[in-house]
Amino acid sequence: MPRYHHHRVKRNRTLVVKKSANYRLVDRATYIVAILEPLITIPQVYTIFAHRTAAGVSLSTWVGYEVLTIVWVWYALSHKDRLILLYQGLFMIVQAAIIVGGLMYGAKW
Repeated sequence: MPRYHHHRVKRNRTLVVKKSANYRLVDRATYIVAILEPLITIPQVYTIFAHRTAAGVSLSTWVGYEVLTIVWVWYALSHKDRLILLYQGLFMIVQAAIIVGGLMYGAKW
């Protein structure tokens, strides 16, 4: 029986890839869209609270969106994906406001 064990150690190799200008443009555009899309929903929140009515708002739809958003936030946290966390985190806030307004001002399920 040998007294010593020989272990082969694999070298960690890192592949460095330079991002092309197209990828940088897409990355920047995606961050802008991740912020703009939730902002586009704010007029709905404003209408609910300013007019104190949730007529035409479906609570089941917005609660469904909120539940699915929780899964996306969980995914983003698990994978440390800042873009998805930003996007879905902002949507979670806006959707919660719509749900609260809907509950306060009589939205239909």
